[in-house]
Amino acid sequence: MKRLLAVWSAALLIACAHGKTPEFPAGAIEPADAAQVYVIRSNELFGFGLSVGVNLNDATIAHLRAGEHIRFVVPPGLHRIGIRTSGVSAALDRGRTYYFLISVDDSPAGFEIERLDGGRGEEWLTKTRRLL
Repeated sequence: MKRLLAVWSAALLIACAHGKTPEFPAGAIEPADAAQVYVIRSNELFGFGLSVGVNLNDATIAHLRAGEHIRFVVPPGLHRIGIRTSGVSAALDRGRTYYFLISVDDSPAGFEIERLDGGRGEEWLTKTRRLL
C-alpha cells in the first residue's frame, strides 16, 4: 500500500510539472539563421489539470497545460518534436515557422501531436496563451 501511494504521488507530481526545463533550447541561435517552432496544447476539458511534456529530439524541454503554447528556435535540419508517447520528425528549414498541436485522442496515453499548416497554426496561437 505504501509503495502504491508513493508511485501515485510521484505520478501526480510529474503530471503537475509546468514550465520550461533546463533542456529548453537557449536563444544562442540568431532567429534569422534558425527555424522557429511553436508547440500548442489544445484547450480541451479532458486532461485539463495535467501538464504534457514537450520533447525536442527526445529531451523534455517544457511542460504545457491546456490552452498554452511555447515558441523556440532550432538550427535547420531534421528534428523530432513530440510528447512522451509519440512525435513528428520534420526537416526544418532556416527562416521558416512550424506549428505542432498537442490534442486529446483515444490512445492509452490520451494525447497525440500533429504538424499544422501555417494558417491553422496562427489560428491556434490566438486561442492559447504563451508559456513564458
